[in-house]
Amino acid sequence: MLTPPSVAPLVPQQHRLPNGNVLYFFPNDNLDLVKLDFTVEAGSAYQQFRSQAHAANKLFGEATALHDAQTIAEFLDFRGIFVERMADTCQGNLSYYFLRKYAGELFPLLREMFDHPLVTPQLFEAYMAQRRQKLATNFQQTNYVARNRFYELLYGFDHPLGCYATVHDLDHLTLDSVRQFLHQHYGLAHAHIVLAGHVDDELLVLADRYFAPQPSSDQQPLRLQLPAPAPSASAQASPTVLMPSAVQSSLRIGRVLPLAWHDPRYAQFMVLSTVLGGYFGSRLMSNIREDKGYTYGIYSQTHVYRDSIVFFITAEVAAQATGPAVSEVMREIERLQQQPIPEEELERVRNVMMGDFIRSIDGTFELSERYRQMYFTDVTEQLTTNYFDSVQHVTPAQLQALAQQYLSPLTTVTAGPAAVQ
Repeated sequence: MLTPPSVAPLVPQQHRLPNGNVLYFFPNDNLDLVKLDFTVEAGSAYQQFRSQAHAANKLFGEATALHDAQTIAEFLDFRGIFVERMADTCQGNLSYYFLRKYAGELFPLLREMFDHPLVTPQLFEAYMAQRRQKLATNFQQTNYVARNRFYELLYGFDHPLGCYATVHDLDHLTLDSVRQFLHQHYGLAHAHIVLAGHVDDELLVLADRYFAPQPSSDQQPLRLQLPAPAPSASAQASPTVLMPSAVQSSLRIGRVLPLAWHDPRYAQFMVLSTVLGGYFGSRLMSNIREDKGYTYGIYSQTHVYRDSIVFFITAEVAAQATGPAVSEVMREIERLQQQPIPEEELERVRNVMMGDFIRSIDGTFELSERYRQMYFTDVTEQLTTNYFDSVQHVTPAQLQALAQQYLSPLTTVTAGPAAVQ
């Protein structure tokens, strides 16, 4: 079996900015590229109107009071600077990928974006048109509909993880509300900043100059804790969302795990999930793809959110195979509950999981992203320690007990055309 790698490289170096904030960085002098992440507490859990957080994230930095949208777009395009944007439940994130030599030009512009943000009516209307089209398209996709309904059942629609935006929600979103959200949540003084790649002393001096404003009283350093799932949320529901025009069905099967990320049993459960559907040779893939031909792929995994963890199985299946596929999933779960996993299969899974972890940290940008995700879900390297220990030492009897305790009851959602059940 593969030997666990040292976790030391996962700890970022730190640089204290003049205002006392800490900048985190993962240096690699062999790269010409730099990845710069700004992450703020600006996810959907903070919004007053659905899509408000999404709109603010997409429109941040498009224009400033000093430079219009076309000028900024041309500046970025000419230098090959790539921007990634993401707004999830708790965070808004902006990632900038650029050649090291352009830092001296980019950093002043980034500071300007934070100090003088501007959302023009034209930019807002363009966003609204694109967002309406995207949502309309999404609600024609079975996997999107199944995911939304699944999380709504797990958490309740009033919970930040259980609600979702529709086209009709955009009728309540205004330009002023987006501007207000940007002003309240996209403050540089409270942004979590991570650099990765070619980070040298000169780059840190530039960071000192442009990324260290004095904290402002109207920019609140919020860090929201998510509420527990609604008591009325169903733990055993099995709804079908009918979508007559679809050509296949999407499955979502799972639950909220009553485990904390630092509980050793959660790391053990990750092994169990991998056995069930976490790699190409897993039981679900072998049965439902290879033997039955119901799908091109079926997977099980866990997702850690702030304050909760979700386990789910997902697949796209032929419409006529919807019912049989769900039955085969349940049959594989029952096998795990009734029979210990053979040692030979478990050893194969141990090697797969160790190899997957090594690949997940094989690169400076991968390290920085892993660190950022852990920081904003309140996870520490204790999970990594538990992971290595479980992969090496968990027993078939422990996994069988976990299957009996946590693989039922499950919520099952199918979305697609009417199918033979």
